[in-house]
Amino acid sequence: MLTNPSAPQGREVAGFLLSLAFAGLAAVRDVYFGGLFQHVNPLDVALVAFGLSTVGFLPFALARDLGGLAMLVRRPARLVWINVTTALAWLSFLFALGTVEPALVQVLFYGIGPLSVRWVDGLIPGSPSTTLTPVERRLHLGLSSSLAVAGAVVLGGLSGLGPQPIASAALGVALAAGGGIAISISTMLCRTLNDTGVRPATLFALRFPCAIGLAAVFALVSPAPLLSGITPGLLGAVVLACLILIVLPNYVNQVGVALASPVTVRTVLAVGPVLVFGLQLFDGRLSSSRATLVACVLYGVCAIASANARRQTIGAMVGLSETPAASRSGPC
Repeated sequence: MLTNPSAPQGREVAGFLLSLAFAGLAAVRDVYFGGLFQHVNPLDVALVAFGLSTVGFLPFALARDLGGLAMLVRRPARLVWINVTTALAWLSFLFALGTVEPALVQVLFYGIGPLSVRWVDGLIPGSPSTTLTPVERRLHLGLSSSLAVAGAVVLGGLSGLGPQPIASAALGVALAAGGGIAISISTMLCRTLNDTGVRPATLFALRFPCAIGLAAVFALVSPAPLLSGITPGLLGAVVLACLILIVLPNYVNQVGVALASPVTVRTVLAVGPVLVFGLQLFDGRLSSSRATLVACVLYGVCAIASANARRQTIGAMVGLSETPAASRSGPC
């Protein structure tokens, strides 16, 4: 029997499947662009990908979701913050891919989100506060340790990229971690607007203008020519790759976030670094690093355990809130 996406369980299942699809596409994306950025400016990719996202989805929003656009107009501050955090997150992420092994970028980028959730909640009006149980605190300590291991692997030259200048390695780690915090804020803000009825496609159409503007400013002040080394054939390949590996996965993720609970999304994303590590084995520029694999597996185990503990905590809280009503209803 087909799942009804309008039912809560159906929405969760649909969100899980979309998040899983995003994780697979994101793994291919990170390995491909990690290699591409060795000879192509990340700003080229940013301008193409974010421009396509806006141009491709804005007509849909204008034609099919004027109500959602009206809601966004009534919440300009929230839309601005989504744009700012999205721009910071994605530009940081793309530049990190040029200096850090892709599998470790994912560990740092996605792993820091759950650790920052408590104070991120406090930054977003209307967002429920998060209280961690003792078990969750211990698991968050393990998650923090996995991120520390990932950072140490990069800084110690033990990753698949081998030794790097310490300044370049440290910058890559900082960009990946900082971008992870920014994307966590952006995702939570998007979820609050989805809950008010704004369609994912509408929000997706208006999520990237700031990223386009910031990338353009960086391109103007950068000493390197923007299209240096890009032939017409390569430009066509970049456009196609942006469509398939950035625009499509980002939209899939936008819909998945709107449907599934944050806990489900976190659980799926936990397997991402291991997927990336497996794909890296086919990338000739990277060697197989046991230290990287240890960091990815440690992160995956801690992230899944932490998400499962959060799910149990939420379930227990829902059960407690329903107990008084159940006791008043009497026996059936």
